Amino acid sequence: MSSTFDRRSFLTHSAATVGGVAMAGTVVDGMLASVAGATVGVSKAKPRNGGTLTVGTLSDVPNYHVFNGSQGKMDASGFCVANALYDPLFVMSANGKVALPMLALSARPNANYTVWTIKLRQGVTFTNGDPFNADIVVANYNAANADVTVGLAIKPIIASVTKIDNYTVAYNMVIPFSAFPISLAETQICYMAHPSSFSPSFTGTPVGTGPFEVVSWQVGVESKFKKNPNYWRVDAHGRSLPYLDGINFKTIVDPASRNQALQSGSVDMILQQDGTQINALKKMGGVSVLTDIAAPRDPSINCLIVNTTGTMNQYFAWAGEFASVGVPGALPYILKGQAVPTAVQEAVYLGTTGAVDPSTGQWNTKLKPVLNDVSIRKACAMAINRATYRKVIDGGEGLVADGLYRKTSPLYENPHYPVYNPKAAKKLVDAYKKKNGVSKVSFVIDIVSGSSTSQKVFSFLQQQFGAIGITVTSRADVQSTLINNVIYGTYDCSQWNQFGGVDPSVNYVWFLSQPATTSPAAGGLGLTALPAGTFIAGAVNFAHQGDPVVEGSMLKALASRPGTAAQKGAWAKVNTQFGKDIPYLWLDTLVNAWAARSNVQNWAYGTAADGTTRCLSPDGGSARWDQIWKK
Repeated sequence: MSSTFDRRSFLTHSAATVGGVAMAGTVVDGMLASVAGATVGVSKAKPRNGGTLTVGTLSDVPNYHVFNGSQGKMDASGFCVANALYDPLFVMSANGKVALPMLALSARPNANYTVWTIKLRQGVTFTNGDPFNADIVVANYNAANADVTVGLAIKPIIASVTKIDNYTVAYNMVIPFSAFPISLAETQICYMAHPSSFSPSFTGTPVGTGPFEVVSWQVGVESKFKKNPNYWRVDAHGRSLPYLDGINFKTIVDPASRNQALQSGSVDMILQQDGTQINALKKMGGVSVLTDIAAPRDPSINCLIVNTTGTMNQYFAWAGEFASVGVPGALPYILKGQAVPTAVQEAVYLGTTGAVDPSTGQWNTKLKPVLNDVSIRKACAMAINRATYRKVIDGGEGLVADGLYRKTSPLYENPHYPVYNPKAAKKLVDAYKKKNGVSKVSFVIDIVSGSSTSQKVFSFLQQQFGAIGITVTSRADVQSTLINNVIYGTYDCSQWNQFGGVDPSVNYVWFLSQPATTSPAAGGLGLTALPAGTFIAGAVNFAHQGDPVVEGSMLKALASRPGTAAQKGAWAKVNTQFGKDIPYLWLDTLVNAWAARSNVQNWAYGTAADGTTRCLSPDGGSARWDQIWKK
């Protein structure tokens, strides 16, 4: 199933070595061993300079003027474009274990991983001639921190970025974060943009240090880039990069149309995430295809995200975002040093309880939710035949999912996610009806309007849930509206795709929750009238899973030395707890397939700053472009 929402749609691409980041050349042997035999899309021939590559992407950005890592809302296609325009601070090694230098040279932590000192590369300039330096990194952080969405995702992690000298900065963390360099390679804040685009009124074209620069951009149609003639990188033989004269990104939303464009030659290369179309690609003549089935990163998961509290976003309620609907929020009182009235605290916690009205499609606080009961979530999990889903919906591509990690992951332990058992599921539903004195259990599933795949998924689920006595209705919205419904919590359940990556640390903010009764100074929310032990989900924990076991395990993992048993055990515990809480109804893993016409060479190859040490490319749904060439 092609994703309805990818975690990268506002932050992430997606273990670093202990004590910092491995320098180029120190891990070459291990990486070469890990990619031995991986020759699809890799050419050893002498590259030919020139030509323009046209890439068919899944989507485009709504506003290219502020397309940057600090303000952009990047999905897989956004990362593709960013790799043309910008350079990241780091890139991941081909085996997904080490962050390698790009604009940054090294990263060194203090003893408890609360401060990361980053040395920066000298002599790099933006395409407008301005230098890259520490001031640029600080400005990029400040813009991200101030952004209304990106800021929500980084504030729980990064407290500040300070300049030490012209080419050294310190990332000061909110919590110990031992794997932080991975975030500077795998999340959108890795890209360093010229600060000119950070103004809300900016109407020009964004400027980077990357291999290409903007020529034109027709949003939703096509963006065109030309070679940066002063790009700072060279390949292993000292040849200037990039090899291409230009690269164009053509937006082709429909998966079948994307395949047709590749076959006809109107594009040279595409990304495909639809299982049926991936199968068709494999049979297409004159193209080479590479999937990420065996990639060194856990895949994103196709799932249903569930509103586990049956409320609107409780963190937003705490912050006063819902004052217009009678929930004034606790934060305004806290900021004034005033006691938060008990009625306000209770309104934050339960004042927006409700459900989507199936007849109007609107959030209705007079309706009683059902998915806030874990027995109903468990029944739903047992109702879905995930093996059949994989076959019918995704054409047999990907793997059946039972949690965050695939079974080959070193982090995987059986999470005991509920197995397919419709008879047991129906008993749970019947018990819920009897306990609550109701004759019907129903909820609404959000789907993407105009998507035949999304409708097919809903029809499959409707049949599965109907068999256990649950009635579901679809609410079809454009993708941006669907995402906003989930962000604000005005949803019951939604088709979703998220998580995965080279390291689970990049997913911390999506699962974060805070102790409700603890004071804000101690990391809580100051809601002293609520029951002791209550946790409330963070701003971007969209399933509203407030679980102290999950939060404690993640904090232990993030504070542990990378690669240790303590770190691995803590991340495994997170997955096991998900099997109990069931905030997501897992389906199968998302497969990214890249395909290129035969005249496109070296398209599955990229290197770190030295031009020699191989990096991870393609990296899920994105790729690097500077070492691709055309016959």
